[in-house]
Amino acid sequence: MERFRISTAASCGIHCGLFIFFVAVNCLFLGASVSAQEVILQNDTVTDFGNATIQAGFVGGEAASAWLTSSCDGSMVAVQILWLSTTGTGPDILEDSIVINNAGAFPIPGDQLAWISGPLLSDGFVNEFVLPVPVTVHLGSTYVVSLVFDDAPPPTGPSVVTDINGCQGGKNGIFAIPPATWFSSCDLGVTGDFAIRAVVDCGGSALIFQDGFESGDTSMWPG
Repeated sequence: MERFRISTAASCGIHCGLFIFFVAVNCLFLGASVSAQEVILQNDTVTDFGNATIQAGFVGGEAASAWLTSSCDGSMVAVQILWLSTTGTGPDILEDSIVINNAGAFPIPGDQLAWISGPLLSDGFVNEFVLPVPVTVHLGSTYVVSLVFDDAPPPTGPSVVTDINGCQGGKNGIFAIPPATWFSSCDLGVTGDFAIRAVVDCGGSALIFQDGFESGDTSMWPG
């Protein structure tokens, strides 16, 4: 997990019935543990000593999702969620679930691929959850990683966060209640990308050259 240092500036607003509190925070990474064969799929740009925004406007049953495109053929082995409050010292919180889906018709996810029940999230960290069974992913394919809330977070968090450099279309979704349907988070006034990430093991992937041959395949080379 990665540790964050937090500031306290705040403002709030209402968008399409979804009440969202915006709390600017400063972030400090203490370092990630990722093997040489693993890559992190992410839309957000939260970096060391950067800024993020706490999105604490959810209620129980709602979800935040990131639509992540794989950079290799391999296996999704874990999910990472940045979870922050204004103090960074809130209690651990048990949420409903983490769900991985195929991409559907944005912002509605497709078929469910994996599910983690009752993730326990610690304030001030990038929390990593290992999937019980790795999910096969393919280069260029998109997968939806969602956190489903069990209850409404406090106004100042801890909750999920977004970066602060704009919301990318087709990359972030919210399941909102009411009306119990999916929206693009950009359409609800969220101004950044969710710091919800996936860890993919590319170790079993063969590199493909422009001529279509796999790395190490010399059988078709001229004699």
